Amino acid sequence: MLYDAFLELLNLWVLVAAVVGIVVGIIIGAIPGLGPTMAIALLIPVTFSMEPIPAIILLLGVYQGAIFGGSISAVLLNVPGTPSSAATAIDGFAMARRGEGGRALRFALYASVFGNIFSCLVLMALAEPLARFALDFGPAEMSTLMLFALLVIVLFGGGSRLDAFIMVMVGLCASIVGLDPISGTPRFTFDSFAMENGFQLIPVLIGLFAMSEVLLQVFEREPVVSKSEVPALKSSVVRFVEFWRMRVTLLFSSVIGTFVGILPGIGSTVPAFMSYNLARSRSAEAESFGKGAPEGVAAPEAANNAVTGGALVPTLALGIPGDAVTAVILGAFMLHGLAPGPFLFRDHGLEVYAIFEALLLSSIPTVILGLLFFRVAIHVTRIQPRHLLPAILIMAIFGAFSVNNSLVDVWVMLGAGVFGFVFRRSGFPLPPLLIGLILGMPFEQSLRQALLTSGGSFGIFVGSPITIGLLALIVFSAGLSLFFGVRKSRNG
Repeated sequence: MLYDAFLELLNLWVLVAAVVGIVVGIIIGAIPGLGPTMAIALLIPVTFSMEPIPAIILLLGVYQGAIFGGSISAVLLNVPGTPSSAATAIDGFAMARRGEGGRALRFALYASVFGNIFSCLVLMALAEPLARFALDFGPAEMSTLMLFALLVIVLFGGGSRLDAFIMVMVGLCASIVGLDPISGTPRFTFDSFAMENGFQLIPVLIGLFAMSEVLLQVFEREPVVSKSEVPALKSSVVRFVEFWRMRVTLLFSSVIGTFVGILPGIGSTVPAFMSYNLARSRSAEAESFGKGAPEGVAAPEAANNAVTGGALVPTLALGIPGDAVTAVILGAFMLHGLAPGPFLFRDHGLEVYAIFEALLLSSIPTVILGLLFFRVAIHVTRIQPRHLLPAILIMAIFGAFSVNNSLVDVWVMLGAGVFGFVFRRSGFPLPPLLIGLILGMPFEQSLRQALLTSGGSFGIFVGSPITIGLLALIVFSAGLSLFFGVRKSRNG
């Protein structure tokens, strides 16, 4: 299987897709205010005419490139290109101010590649066994698992739990529009035939993340990028010995990023700060952190790049997105006939392992392109997001229309953009809404199938070791969240 999958990669278009994806990702990540979620949502319609393997590799290349690209503006401008690069900016910008911006970027690049390789190996090791285990799941097990995933998003997704709960409920409510999955009767379609299939995922994605960004930039008076002088990039070299000294930090950071990334809805910002704090607490020179410590750059970059592989584990094996970006990528998998879930490895094992190997091998062009981009990084960081608004707007409209060649999808995209704009301006997080929308229909279907099977008895949810274990995890997670909340309130 691995050899046959490798042969699938010996294709010029696969290489082109990987290189283009990484380049686009680095550029998008380096521009503060943009991000991988918006870029991938816009590029999904571009992949309609592509084969599944190069199409998915293109999008995953954007994902990987953007996470590293965020460190470029974080180091040079002290303005994180992506939220997960905020921890990198603490020591990265301090290094840049003393003329070591080139070294900081090299540490960020090498740590990013290390985290990516580690998480890809974990992905290859865990995804298929987890999918095989999930084949034993019935409706009761699947509905309990999805309930656990939604609970984790609310409790540990960061920010206000009430805000996250409201967004999850908004997503669940949006998911019930269309035909009833059991009886087939229309629900909230308002006699519109086009709405009987519910809200199409791709137009909603484009609206929530691309159109809402356009509206935010239009109504944002202050520029995202500071006009302060960018420190000069001096030629510098990071020796292998320097990198080898922080091997334990890189390993711990990669473990944190990978396994926190597996939890649904957490994202890459939380593990980046967790790894930064761990590196500082373990360091013999903790006082140097915040003043330009190389480990303060490498630790968060290894963690936030390791999230990419970790977040794909539940996405591919269970069909449960690990974060907002993998939720968008899940839509791309479905669009190309690769439905994530327990049957993905059985029905499309060749394609999946080809994508895994491409993720692993993409570290080579990432290093090469990353080193080449250092010299043009200063010019990229000076691009204002508002200068790209016309192109983003046109791509959003054409992308939404091209899904089904329907104007209804364009209106859905515009409506989702307005709602996304209002929610983001009000401080509500969008990832819980998106994951609630994706999991809403399968959660309802599994729950109702379980209750129909048991004749309406909830006893079916305590009838197997799997459901009992998942319910125990739900209770433990709720208790852990309550404990942290009480401790935080006591600490003021």
